[in-house]
Amino acid sequence: MRAKCWVLALAVLTMPVLAQEFSGSVGADFLFAPDTPFTLNTALNLRMDMGKGGVESRTILSLSGLEAEHLWLWLKFPGVGVTLKTGLAFDPCFSRWALGVSGGCCPFFLGGWFYLENLAPVCQTPNYTIGLVLDFGIGGEPGLLARSLLGFGVTNLYALIDDDPWTDVSLVSGWYFEEALFHIVWSSACWRLHTSWMFTYAGLGFGELGVRYRFPEPIVELGAVLRLNGSLALDWAALSLAVTIDPVSVYSTTAFNFTGFLWQEVGVRIQFSQVLLYSATRFDLSGLLWVRLGFELRF
Repeated sequence: MRAKCWVLALAVLTMPVLAQEFSGSVGADFLFAPDTPFTLNTALNLRMDMGKGGVESRTILSLSGLEAEHLWLWLKFPGVGVTLKTGLAFDPCFSRWALGVSGGCCPFFLGGWFYLENLAPVCQTPNYTIGLVLDFGIGGEPGLLARSLLGFGVTNLYALIDDDPWTDVSLVSGWYFEEALFHIVWSSACWRLHTSWMFTYAGLGFGELGVRYRFPEPIVELGAVLRLNGSLALDWAALSLAVTIDPVSVYSTTAFNFTGFLWQEVGVRIQFSQVLLYSATRFDLSGLLWVRLGFELRF
């Protein structure tokens, strides 16, 4: 918690220097999962963006008390096109420190992440390891984007490109090559095509092909994703449908494979003025998997 106070204090002290514009958000989300182990968590979220820098905090609480504290601080240097980002994670004792740098000269960009991770069980004798991710790319969206990521001591690199705030990379013991992820996107205002291929030291891990099309007024998005395993056989597929009629957005994603239905996720987002309300529910044939409810106030 002292680290959290230090990061927030640093952000406040540097605000007059960094702030060309100030914005932020505060909110909370609630996760309920009835499966074993039973989960009922509350996450408190705070974000402040001061133009050339910012700070973000996510505090996770459960029925037994503090579960985790995640802190992020970033600084932008527009003159040289470089962004620095650092983060601390406590679960609830120290579990990770991360330092990232990214930048480049259009159309090229590159970046990297350095991780220090405690692999020991929660609040036990520390067992530290380090990891490194190298990120290279060219182009951008809309248009053509090609990106490659290399992980040394780091797995689940897909979490860096999936736009899901609740997923993250994982570290393993030893600083060796673990994964290589290649990601290509071709997009416009109406459609988006992507393909992703992940390799490990043993060969192909998975391949993914996806397409999404967007109809305007009212906004309707149709999407499909195919995930192939290391043998190029179908692992799973997903179909998605999203409809937006201001201020309400509703989406549904259904996943299946050759054996049949896997799971379905249904979500709702309501945006009015500076207030966002959202919910997501996922279930399979056995019943409810989890429910997430949240709100966000922007300023």
